Order: sequence, then structure tokens, then C-alpha cells
Amino acid sequence: MPDVIDEAVERSAELLRSASTPGGFVASPDFGHYAVVWARDALITSLGALRTGDPSLVETTASTLDTLTRHASPLGQVPAVVNPGKSTWDFGEGGAVDATAWLPIIVAEFLDATGDVERTRTWWHAVRRAISWLAHQNVTGSGLLSVAPSTDWMDAGLTRSGRTLHINVLYAWAIHATTTIATALGEEFDPPVPDIKGLVDAWFWPDPARNLADLYPSGFAHSAIEAEYRRLAAAERTHYVSHIVHAAFVDAVDVLANCLAVTSGVASGTRASAVLDTIEAASVPWPSRTLTEPIPPGDPSGMLIGAVDAVIDPRWSNAPGRYHNGAAWPYVGGFHAAAVAITHGSEAAIPILERLADVNALDGWRFPEWIGPDGPDGASQQTWNAGTYLYAWSMVEG
Repeated sequence: MPDVIDEAVERSAELLRSASTPGGFVASPDFGHYAVVWARDALITSLGALRTGDPSLVETTASTLDTLTRHASPLGQVPAVVNPGKSTWDFGEGGAVDATAWLPIIVAEFLDATGDVERTRTWWHAVRRAISWLAHQNVTGSGLLSVAPSTDWMDAGLTRSGRTLHINVLYAWAIHATTTIATALGEEFDPPVPDIKGLVDAWFWPDPARNLADLYPSGFAHSAIEAEYRRLAAAERTHYVSHIVHAAFVDAVDVLANCLAVTSGVASGTRASAVLDTIEAASVPWPSRTLTEPIPPGDPSGMLIGAVDAVIDPRWSNAPGRYHNGAAWPYVGGFHAAAVAITHGSEAAIPILERLADVNALDGWRFPEWIGPDGPDGASQQTWNAGTYLYAWSMVEG
């Protein structure tokens, strides 16, 4: 293994130790706004923490799960952020949805890493409520979840809404994880959708051989969405569509969501290979950009909400190439490298891991939040950079 990869592994584990608190992983120990337990950051960080085998990091993962399950809503929604020191928590201005899906995934990962059935059992009720809460976001009757803008990690002015690939691949992963947990605990669990992976694959990869009405339990599909599905099915597909809002299929290449389609098991074989071929350019020179092409102002897709971008702090604005709008995010690169390792094997993922080590090492191992046209930007010491690096590294190590 190249020396820079070995050093990145050591530096990543060091960062996770410095970000460990009694309440769980903080998003960054170096920036006050992020020095609390941001749910999605902490849970994604835990993916890599569990792969280290470090008892202290495994325990911080457990503390993260304790904190988030203790502050979940009565209906099961996981908060966006918890400040254990002040006993305050918040569900986000847009309302966080993705954190609730990450909860069962990380509980299953904890069980797999530790075999600790009794500790896992303490979170079972929260896991069941999380799946129940998610299932109630199926407002179209299609079996897929629908979300408002800014309800996942893209929580500023650049958004996806309606039935999004990102939320639905996490939902598929969460259902699979919950099935695994239930089996280990001897609990009953009936998945809210029998074949959620197949359903996500069918909706977000339009296929000319498919009858869209067959994807609805009612057997009825509105004419506008049928026409849109047929239009996209007629083209040579290389990736999953970003989201379906009302009857419109927005065909932007959401790099993270497409990588998660691979890591969640929604995509495999030729589709996984096609996805990774399509997003390879997004990992050069730095892994990996959020979109293969930034969304320009006035884009008819409606992804960029100017009214939001106009009022938020300029550090979180979304001019093309900046922040969520096509900037490179090292934590996304971790999932990219993991997806390549799963699909093409360890050797194929090593070049991405090397580039990812280089970007995390910028400015003296800054672990930058994102990289735009002017270089590293945003907060430093981002724990999910370290977490997804360790996650990808564990895939390469086998």
C-alpha cells in the first residue's frame, strides 16, 4: 500500500479520536458551529470508526447512537443536530430526513463489528420507529419516499426534492439493515416495501421494457409521469436520475447518490460499472465533486433556490463550482472509492484513495470540508472525511 495511504489511515484515526466526546462524534473539533453532534456527520463518521477496531472509537459510535436515539422524536425522526453539553437539539430548517435512514444502517454496522447483541437491543425500539417514520414519507403511494427541499446533506440553497435517489437508496439500505438486526435479535420485522432495492432501481433507471403502471400498487400511472419515464428510457442510460419532482425526472448526475446506490446494493453488475464510468471524471483532480456538471443560475430544473442562497451566510452559497454546486467533497470521495472497491476490486480503488489522501493532507492535514476553484474551503478537520476514508480503506483491505 502506498505510504500516503498508510499515513492517511493513521491521521484519520487520530482525527476521530480528537473528535470523540461523551455524547458522540462531533462534525469538527476545529469549528464551533460543527463542534456538536451533527447526526448525519456523526453516523457517517461511524462507518469508518467501526472498521478501525479501536475500542475507544467503537465506544464513541455507541455514544453517538445513544445520544441520537435519546433525542429522536416520539414518531421516530432523528434530529439533525444535538448539543449534549447544552441539552439542546434541532431538526433543521428544512427538516432532516437522511439522518433517520442512517440510524438503522449504523446500528447494523455496530452489530456486525462487535457482535454485541445486548447493546444493539437497546436501540431496537428507535430503529423500528425510524423505519416507521420513514415509511410514512411515502406520500405518492409508489413505495418511494418523498422529501421537501433541503432535507438531506444538501441543506442550503442547492436542493433535490420529491422522490430523490439519495434518500431512497438510504431507505433501501436502512430496510436491509433493519432486517439484519431483527434476525440477530429474534425480533419480528415486516419490511414496509417487499423489494425496495428493486423498486428504487426500476424508478431511477428508466427502462423501455418496463410498464410504469406495474410499479404502482394501484396499477395506475399519471400520463405526464408516464411520458417522462418513456422519454428518459429511450436514451442510453449511464447513471441514475437525481430526483423525481411531481412528474418531472431531473437527470442531473448526483455523484454521492449514485455511489450510495452501489454501496447500498441497489446497483450491481453492468449498472454499477456504468455509474462508476460516468462519475470517474468527478474524482479528478480531487475526489469527488457533488455533480458532474454544476447547476447554472436560472436552470429550469429548479435545483438552485435563489431566495435561499440570497439570505444564508456567503460561506454556504452555491455559485457554480462552490459548496454543494459541483465542488469536490472528500467525504463523497470516500464513498466513491468504496463503490469502486466493491465493483472493480481493491486495485482499482487505490488511485482514488491516493488522491483522497492527498486532498485530506492539504495545508498540513487540514481535512478540508470542500475544494472549489480557489482551493480548499469551508471548515477544517472534518470528521466524516476521516470516517469515509477509513470506510473505503477497509473495503480495499478486504
